[in-house]
Amino acid sequence: MPYRDTKTLSVRGQVHQKYSRRAAKLVNVFNCLIVSASPERSEMLKRAAADGGWKTSLCADGPAALKHVNRWLVHLVVVDLDGQPAATFRPLLEELASCRGLLSIVCGNEGDIEEEIWVRQHGAWMYLPGVSGADNSISLLCGEAKEIAERLWKPGERSPARPAAK
Repeated sequence: MPYRDTKTLSVRGQVHQKYSRRAAKLVNVFNCLIVSASPERSEMLKRAAADGGWKTSLCADGPAALKHVNRWLVHLVVVDLDGQPAATFRPLLEELASCRGLLSIVCGNEGDIEEEIWVRQHGAWMYLPGVSGADNSISLLCGEAKEIAERLWKPGERSPARPAAK
């Protein structure tokens, strides 16, 4: 801020102006958490989310993902069940179902009807069986999810993605 501008603003005004600019920059960041036990699939999903406009974080298991969701502002969670029993991520998916305004995409095992029914009953935004890295549709889906998240979460509001207090 130039010297001449500091004379016209009070100290309180200067501090407010400084932090409101910083907050405006932070508001446009939308966070996606990728949860997968497979490092290769984690990287594939991370690239797809980044192509869709998300800032991504990775977790390898459900308990670490729960801690991350409870600690940080997260707008989208992508859970990869591929090759894993659904019970591995069941507590995570149940907790995500209680988060208002949080979108979740679950990449499931192809042909597992019981898994699909259970995931859909627990409020997943999308269930994608048999996802592979060969196509670009996940990137497009992540882009759509970002547009929805931007409409759900308005700047200045409290985080929509916080679990209900227990």
